[in-house]
Order: sequence, then C-alpha cells, then structure tokens
Amino acid sequence: MKTVPGWSNQVGDSSRSEGVGNMRSSATSKPKMGSHPCCILPIVVGVGTTIMFFVCYAIAVYNDHTVKNFPFISDTGVYPPERGIFTLSFNLSAFGGLVLMYLRYCYISQSDGPRKLNLFTFGCGILVCLGLMMVGAFQWSDMLYPHMVGAVMAFALGIVYIWLDTILSYKLQPLSTSVWAFRARLLVATLATVSGGVMFVFGGIIFSRDDYPYAVRLAAVGGEWALGIGLLVYIVTLCAEIRKVRRIAVVMDISGRFDVSNTHELRASRVIMNHDIPE
Repeated sequence: MKTVPGWSNQVGDSSRSEGVGNMRSSATSKPKMGSHPCCILPIVVGVGTTIMFFVCYAIAVYNDHTVKNFPFISDTGVYPPERGIFTLSFNLSAFGGLVLMYLRYCYISQSDGPRKLNLFTFGCGILVCLGLMMVGAFQWSDMLYPHMVGAVMAFALGIVYIWLDTILSYKLQPLSTSVWAFRARLLVATLATVSGGVMFVFGGIIFSRDDYPYAVRLAAVGGEWALGIGLLVYIVTLCAEIRKVRRIAVVMDISGRFDVSNTHELRASRVIMNHDIPE
C-alpha cells in the first residue's frame, strides 16, 4: 500500500472547484502563521540544536572537561554528563531534520518542482541525518574513524544539501518560494560553504601534523562552529514555505490492491481520495 501526503497550501485544491473568484481571494489572502503545527519544526530543530551546542559547551567548561577558548563541537560531548546530552541532542536533531526534509520534499513535489533533483536532494538529506546520528553515537575519543565519517557526512553533505535546496528555491520562485527566502538561502549557503572550506583546510592540517600554530586550530574551530550554525540557520528559513501548509492528509493509492466489491475493507482503511481533508 503506497501512501503520499496531501497538502493544502494557501491556494488549495478546494479553491479550484469554487470558481475563479474564490481562487483570487484565496491567492491574495495571507496564510496565518501557525496554521499547522509543522510550521514550528524548522525553528525547533534549528534553534533547539544551537542551544544544545552551547549547553554542552557550558557543562564541559564548568567541569573542566574541555578548553574554554573555542573547543571543537565534538570536544563538548566526550565526558559525562555532557556526553549524554550531546548524544541525545544529535539524535533528536537527526530525527527532526529527517521529518523536516521529508516535508520539504513533499512540498516541492506538490509545487511541481524538478522531480529528479528533488528526490536526489532528499536522499542527500537522509545521509546528512545519518551522519548526525553517527557523530552523536561515536565520540572521537573512543571511535575516531566512525566519528569522522559521520562528521564528513553531516558537514560536507550538509553543504551539498543546502545548495541543492537553494537551486530548488530558485526554480520555485516567485509562486512557491518568495524572492527574499531564496536570497536569504543563497547568502547562508555561501557563508556556510566558505566556513566549511576553512574548516576542512585547516582541520586537515591539524590531523596531518603534530606541530601546528595555534592560529591554525583557531581557524579550524571557528570554521566548524560557523558551518554548524550556518546549516541550522538555513533549516530555520524553511519555515517560510511550511507555514503555508494548513492541513496534511494521507492519501492511499489502492489501485490493484483491494477488491472494490469488499466495501468493508475500504471503510476500514479510511481512504481519502482527494488531496484535502473535508472540513
């Protein structure tokens, strides 16, 4: 049984059946912020994860588990008790990010975005969330290589994801994505890419040499924090489209799967044939 989400945007499917006049009035009316609870998910993921970064940092510094002056993000989750908070926050962020990326994928699909590019972007986002879970599960002090693989997946593929999504935003403007949202994402993606380049270049020097200037470490740490926060800021910008969603319905494709003569099976499945839930 295949399920696909149905969306009701500010110009919904019901508007098309009510005439041109209602379509114009629906198109000109502004959607209310908070029309669906999913609109706060990007803020929860982005802001919540950023707060957890600094909570782990504060606990690690208070317990003298890391240096006060710009430690790596991973250095703030090596020892308990901050280690448990670090792992939990990364797992929750990965789960929330996966749900958000799926909603984003569905929104672009319903907006007639490029199908293959949208699917590839969603696949890249899944790998990013998997990398986040690996970073939280495998601390560098115990299992360095799995931790580094997860970090590369989260950061490098994270940059790829936001650029692919920026391209999708460009293709969907101005109807499904506003011009300011595209410009904001383009700016954040550019800054995140620069920060990632600094992190990977100077981080490579740190891992390849035992003696390196303190300025090299400072640049690598600054690039990592800037990249991490930049990716989370980009996630927050996705609420610009998700807040337009008023209802989410599950549509079940039953063609060739049920015998239509057995009406009790259809009632038990509560099949919704349209893309909207009736009021």
